[in-house]
Amino acid sequence: MLKSKFTYIIVLLLSISSIYSCINKGNNSSLMKPIAISKTNDVVVIADNSLIKSEIGDTFKYFFESAYPITPNPEPLFHTRYFSYKEIDAQPLRRQLRSYIVLVNLKDTTSGVTKLFIKDMGKNRVQKILESEGFNVIYAKDKWARDQLVVYIVGKNADDLINAIKNNFSIITDKIHKHDESQIKAATYFQGENGIMGVRAKKALGIDIKIPKDYIQALFKEDEKLIWGRRDSKKAISNFIVKAIEYKDTSQFSKKYIIKLINEFGKNVTSDTKDSRLVVNDKDLPVLISSTEINGNTAIEARGIWEMTDDFMGGPFIAYLIKNKDTNDLAFVLGFVFAPGKDKKEYLQQMMTIANTLQFEKR
Repeated sequence: MLKSKFTYIIVLLLSISSIYSCINKGNNSSLMKPIAISKTNDVVVIADNSLIKSEIGDTFKYFFESAYPITPNPEPLFHTRYFSYKEIDAQPLRRQLRSYIVLVNLKDTTSGVTKLFIKDMGKNRVQKILESEGFNVIYAKDKWARDQLVVYIVGKNADDLINAIKNNFSIITDKIHKHDESQIKAATYFQGENGIMGVRAKKALGIDIKIPKDYIQALFKEDEKLIWGRRDSKKAISNFIVKAIEYKDTSQFSKKYIIKLINEFGKNVTSDTKDSRLVVNDKDLPVLISSTEINGNTAIEARGIWEMTDDFMGGPFIAYLIKNKDTNDLAFVLGFVFAPGKDKKEYLQQMMTIANTLQFEKR
């Protein structure tokens, strides 16, 4: 019996030793790395100072520091910080952030960034890039920390690198925003879900959507198949509306129809000024329309600015009209923010997160 127990202990210790050895094998084990930290929409750019001051840097800033669509006052698409490889290497904390873009001009063989890229990719892969046509964009995960995204934008020379930035801007932007989704979702639902509003949306609207718990019900019109949630904080008032609509024809999938829906709902929104109501400002400012998809259902997205008539109040909105792929029913989703003097981009991103949980109940 004692021999059996002794044998079991030896086997157990050997197993633990084996597991520990696997975890610690190599200095690059992801389990040994810290978790990456930084705010949503933050991007660290690793590039030589001379490159940032050149036409390459101007091109990069033109695209990646452009305005987020659409806010009353311009807000940058990303909050960017620039470091040379020496500055990154000198401060370990600078290697523990979430999103990096590395600008590599392979023609500059003396560059610390070029040397970093060759070390990361290996000489054979770099040689293939040099022999290929044009440029390359390479994505890497967890280089220095867990939950980290590194985007290498690579050119054989300055012109190649400029073209890489121009032609891949949209794809890279989507990739970084996708990487930020987990953070945005955590901020959106940090208190959980509002179960009562969720049940009412299912029963009255036939729509399954996850409303954050800190949204209170501002309005529920069962006969109109409409529910309105509102979240008040010291910084902002966020509003989220869901409405079920009967599909009639393709003309509903237009800018004109979405503006009509928003203005109709706007009669429910009042201010201290008598008879003031919410409307879309499409006379002085653009309303941007784009096609998208939500959980396999065709949709259009609208972005623009709302304002109160006869009052000095306004802000950005984001709206969706979503078509049920199985029944042709429609769901109208509207999110709008009032946050005077504050950035509004992250509130809009949270509303996009809510909208993307929408699914139609099966009948």
